[in-house]
Amino acid sequence: MYRFDIDPANVDRDGIAEAQQLGGAGNLTLNGALADLGTALRFDIGDSYSAGCAGVQIGIYSAGNLSAVTFTVTGLDQDGNSATEAVTGPNNSTAETTKYYSRVTTVAAGAAVASDVEVGPVDEVCSISYQLNWRSPNPATVAVSGLSGTCQYDIDETFDNLLSSGTATINWVTKHSNKTADFVDALTAHATGVRLKIDSYSSGAELQLAIVPDIGF
Repeated sequence: MYRFDIDPANVDRDGIAEAQQLGGAGNLTLNGALADLGTALRFDIGDSYSAGCAGVQIGIYSAGNLSAVTFTVTGLDQDGNSATEAVTGPNNSTAETTKYYSRVTTVAAGAAVASDVEVGPVDEVCSISYQLNWRSPNPATVAVSGLSGTCQYDIDETFDNLLSSGTATINWVTKHSNKTADFVDALTAHATGVRLKIDSYSSGAELQLAIVPDIGF
């Protein structure tokens, strides 16, 4: 059995980059509180989240209209692979990445930023991509326990080869969706990997994930 403590930090809208503008294309200064806990001017998830939280989606907020500006987020994904993503700027809202980041090294604006913009982690977190024994005739079991606070999560599985494909390109399929309480159930037989993905949570929410693989023979 393998256990993961998933205790995400509270959402911090400017935790990676505090409000700032740019006169032209360039990198935002990563000067938020969460980017100054370890290596300066860099966000690392392990500095503020529990070990079971491997990646978090990143939000770019502005009260102005920055929809003509493309922001490029660069760093590492939840499994330590290099990751980069172009995000269309927000318009009095928060624009979010689709990838999950364990590290953010740069957030680059493709043009001038004429109204204050902030960058920080949002309330969408995932665990590592955990490899299963696909040769076993019996499926692994996942158990979520100790859920406190308000939290909605999914259990994803994959049938891709986590080793040869590289987890950055894995095709995930949601096996159990929109769960809001403790939960135990089996995955699909011959699944090669599993992850837990939090869709939303309130401040202080946490849970424990246990994976019970069938070792086969």
